[in-house]
Amino acid sequence: MDSKMNSDGPSSAFESSTFEKDASFRLDKPVGSASISPCGRDIVLASRQGLHIIDLDSPWSLPRHLSHHTPWEVADVQWSPFAAREYWVVSTSNQKALVWNLAMRDSRASIEHYLHGHSRAITDINFSAHHPDVLATCAVDSYVHCWDLRHPAQPAMTFCDWFAGATQVKWNRQDSHILASSHDKFLRIWDDRKGAYPLRSIEAHATKIYGVDWNRTETNKLATCSLDKTIKFWDYQNPSDRPEKTICTPFPVWRARHTPFGTGLLAMPQRNDQDLHLYDRRQSEAAQQNDSMTMVHRFDGHEDHVKEFLWRTRGTVNESSDSRDFQLVSWGNDRMLRLHRMDEEILAKVGYVRGQKVKRTIPFTRKNAAYKSFRKDPSATVNDPSDTSREMRSDLNSTGRIDMSGMSSIGLGRRSRGVNGIWGPGENLLASTGGKQVRSSDDMDAISWMKGVKIGKREPSHGGVQQSATSILSPVLKSTQPWDTYESLAEEITHLADTFSKVTFEKV
Repeated sequence: MDSKMNSDGPSSAFESSTFEKDASFRLDKPVGSASISPCGRDIVLASRQGLHIIDLDSPWSLPRHLSHHTPWEVADVQWSPFAAREYWVVSTSNQKALVWNLAMRDSRASIEHYLHGHSRAITDINFSAHHPDVLATCAVDSYVHCWDLRHPAQPAMTFCDWFAGATQVKWNRQDSHILASSHDKFLRIWDDRKGAYPLRSIEAHATKIYGVDWNRTETNKLATCSLDKTIKFWDYQNPSDRPEKTICTPFPVWRARHTPFGTGLLAMPQRNDQDLHLYDRRQSEAAQQNDSMTMVHRFDGHEDHVKEFLWRTRGTVNESSDSRDFQLVSWGNDRMLRLHRMDEEILAKVGYVRGQKVKRTIPFTRKNAAYKSFRKDPSATVNDPSDTSREMRSDLNSTGRIDMSGMSSIGLGRRSRGVNGIWGPGENLLASTGGKQVRSSDDMDAISWMKGVKIGKREPSHGGVQQSATSILSPVLKSTQPWDTYESLAEEITHLADTFSKVTFEKV
């Protein structure tokens, strides 16, 4: 869209300053869900206060904020995985889905489409893995709507369970006509060529299903998880209701998804556990009979339960080998975004070795995406794109302080400018805001953001904690620098702000 969008920063993920590091970012906002851009550089966090775009390769820079006041928690947010639609982000707002265009010049009116087909709250969103303009939504009203965003006025196709609300909907990664949805303890497989009757129905769990995920290489296989503390693997073409494999966990499972490498599956507990658990789907005959598949690795660091996890990738796959690298990204109820470095030992535990021969065809949606960031507001360069100092000058008010109300930054204040920024129950979004997003009057300042950014090398879980005397890094991270040196100017500014707490900084 805009060639000026990313005039600075790394040109590829191999130049990223954070890809091979553990890091954490604190955003003290009521975030409901998270997603990642097609190139893997940006993370979007969706809250009741709008969207927050974090550039992982510019960690000390304030995130971009697109404001949208809503009393409802965001159930899901999905960044389009296609390079052709890299500017689209879809988020939920009760029974409505909002399609944001991050490349719009007028950031105050960045909602491009407004999808209203459900009568109850939307619970899940999923882009098709085959068509960049197609996505599916499901809701408590038991309906599954398939949308063609070239004609967004109404759903292109609808399926309905009739008996129970939907919790998840997922398109098949191999077959563009197949999708799955979960309704209470039942799994429904739909074919858009077969009308409204499900292709297959499976009573999959003893309690409500909260996670559905298709196998990345086998068309007819998928996994489900539930609060009954099990993860089950299915072949929907098998007429039996007996799963191929079952993992019994010590916790209720909120999400379980196949890893984009090897034979791994990552599980996210619903409660009673703050870590992510990695399992290997390969198991012996004895383990399969006893449902005794054990965890191969635990990703820790959060102080409250994890709400979402994502995968950041770099490298390519060709006909002969898979040379990709991976990084795990997680968002927790502790309001921390964490980056987890993936060691070769962890990857090997689930059968992945970088450079290994490819055995099956792996479909990709995130191909040919330019390594760019949408953190910067395009409207900041509308007058003179070549003037890189204009944004800094406009952010300084007459007192020399940074004026956060005039730039795209994170957070919303306790008050908003005008009453039309509040979207009450039953109100139309575009009618209540006039098609414009409302800016905050009390945004986070640069120093507050930098204090929440921690970048370092994670200590082994069995080892002791090494912390610098400046306490710049969190207890689970350590600095390899001497106590009186800093890796960046941002770290030094943060240290000075802590040391001289009564000093007012005029410029940052």
